[in-house]
Amino acid sequence: MMDEKNSRENDRIRKIRERRSEKENRKMPEPVKLQSINTHNQETEAYLARNRKGKKGNISRWISLFFTIVFGAMAAGYAYLPRFRFDDIDITGMDKINHAEIVYFTGAKGKPVFTVDPEQVRSTLLQHYQDIYEAEVTIDFPAVMKIALTERVPVVEWDFGGSRFWIDRDGLVLTESRSQSDTIHVYADSYPGAPSQEDRELPVYFSRDTLKTIITMASYVPENEPLIYTFKNGYGWDTEEGWRIFFGKNDADMEEKIRMQASLTKYFQENEIQPVFVSLEFKDAPYYRFLEN
Repeated sequence: MMDEKNSRENDRIRKIRERRSEKENRKMPEPVKLQSINTHNQETEAYLARNRKGKKGNISRWISLFFTIVFGAMAAGYAYLPRFRFDDIDITGMDKINHAEIVYFTGAKGKPVFTVDPEQVRSTLLQHYQDIYEAEVTIDFPAVMKIALTERVPVVEWDFGGSRFWIDRDGLVLTESRSQSDTIHVYADSYPGAPSQEDRELPVYFSRDTLKTIITMASYVPENEPLIYTFKNGYGWDTEEGWRIFFGKNDADMEEKIRMQASLTKYFQENEIQPVFVSLEFKDAPYYRFLEN
């Protein structure tokens, strides 16, 4: 009996709980469905992009400012520190030109290394010194300048009515030369190509053909005798027999003319003729003048 009573009591309590639960469920509202909102619209994205770009721009500006300060400090060091200025210059190749004089014309002494242009130094030296054939200018840091000079070597010395000029292997006329090299000495009253014997305006260059003629003629000149040039008769020299011979203004047919000279020398000796002037300018019409007893 007791068990049935407890069972009925438990059923009653369960039913009460079920009814309460149904009432509570009827009173609770349905959950609200929230609409999804995209907060990253185009305007927001643009704003964020501008913000990111601005931050990057600021970083770039700070980096640029940093390097500007660094390079500015380096330039100031080059400009003002003695070790970045040229104190002396290493010059090789020509001992006959005063070292201090060359340094002066470079215009580099005491200047900061980055203000000196090697090509400008080279051009200045070539313009100022005629007897410099080439100048190689190099600059090394912190402030070392090296100049290697190549001397312009004259091959002809032209004695022109008491004044002299020189001709180098390229035909360039030099009004001065410090070279001690052996040259062909020419004693002249004019020069090849002069419009008249009185003309004294020197050419800038002698042609290669003219230079070749001078060298060829000099190869036949007797030892210790100069090559002679006159406006009227061209090239010649004094012979060992004591008379002067001319061959014209070019070296055409020189081998044949030299043979003719030997034949004339024999003829003069056999006939006891003492000429003072012989011209073989025209090989088909040689002529001479001699002393009359």
